[in-house]
Amino acid sequence: MLFRNRHKRGPIGLDIGASGVRMIQFGSEAGQPSVVASAFCDFPRDLPESTDINDVVRETIAEAMRRHPFEGRDVVTSFGNGEFQLKNIRLPRMPPDELSAAVEFEARERFDFSRSPAQVRYLPVGEVRHGNELKEEVIVFAAFEEVVNARLELLESLKLNPVAIDLTPCAVARSFIRFLRRSEDANAINVFIDLGYRGTNVIITRGAEISFLKQIEVGGMQLTDAVAKALSITPQEATELRLKIMREQSGRRSDAGVTVPHEVKAAVSDAVRPFSERLGRDLQLCLRYFAVTFRGQKPETLTLVGGDAHEPQHSQVLGEAVSVPCTIGYPLRGMGGLAGLSGRDRRTTQPAWATACGLALRNSPWVRTGARMSEPVGAAT
Repeated sequence: MLFRNRHKRGPIGLDIGASGVRMIQFGSEAGQPSVVASAFCDFPRDLPESTDINDVVRETIAEAMRRHPFEGRDVVTSFGNGEFQLKNIRLPRMPPDELSAAVEFEARERFDFSRSPAQVRYLPVGEVRHGNELKEEVIVFAAFEEVVNARLELLESLKLNPVAIDLTPCAVARSFIRFLRRSEDANAINVFIDLGYRGTNVIITRGAEISFLKQIEVGGMQLTDAVAKALSITPQEATELRLKIMREQSGRRSDAGVTVPHEVKAAVSDAVRPFSERLGRDLQLCLRYFAVTFRGQKPETLTLVGGDAHEPQHSQVLGEAVSVPCTIGYPLRGMGGLAGLSGRDRRTTQPAWATACGLALRNSPWVRTGARMSEPVGAAT
């Protein structure tokens, strides 16, 4: 896919989250990506239990397409936490055509496909020493056929053309790989921590290639519930309170200019800290596994993205757990067209655009990957 002039558009990156939808589309301006259309739409609050969430998603996307100047109907979307499974496996070194069959066999042994047939994809991530042997480490992904079909039916009902269904951690990595242009970046180790509502993804890249992925079942939903319980407030009030604190953390006060009282911040921190500490312990294990398996050097920084990137406890606790400073990731940095970016506060919410940004950049000329396959490839159905 080549964008030869500023009027040519890439696909729409469609990130369907637990609480809303983010959509973004890029065009070329002076050879660089520029935002030409974007939409951020929250789902309605307090939906009746009988509500079909697919209907809500469909209406939300349709409204976004009507109100914003998206061009064309090509869409790249993704599966997030809870919508797919992943496992790391090690296989003998073999030609690519034999690797696909070996992955299929291993997937049938390791995943439970008794409920439904599944789509299987895999990503080779490098050679590892297993005893006295060299083996190929492969990340295998599986999504049930019914989940894939439901997403395709949703898009087709909106007359959208699904170019690809990606995976959230791969999209997050892609949104930052475009920055790796210097020769010294070729072997640089980068760690991205995608702090989402349903869970957290740890992504480790070496240069422009993914080397490690891990899903952790700690997300914004659990943090919000813990704050609501600790302060005896509703989940909606807890969500708004946490957002105010994160906006202050990012250097912006609330719209009313009133800061959150210190004692309230302390209570929120106490409620959130156990979850941050669990993330810290799991992150230690991830980095230890990576260092032993791939003999990789220690990263210089951790990059936090996702809706909870500005959570103060995460930045402090994670940095202390692995003795590596944390930084906030801004996937749209350096792009044009940000003035029209949807959202209440671009600085606070920009880290949450990492998935949508990476989806819209799929197969674009602005993302150059290394020699290995940079996208998951098919293995079996």
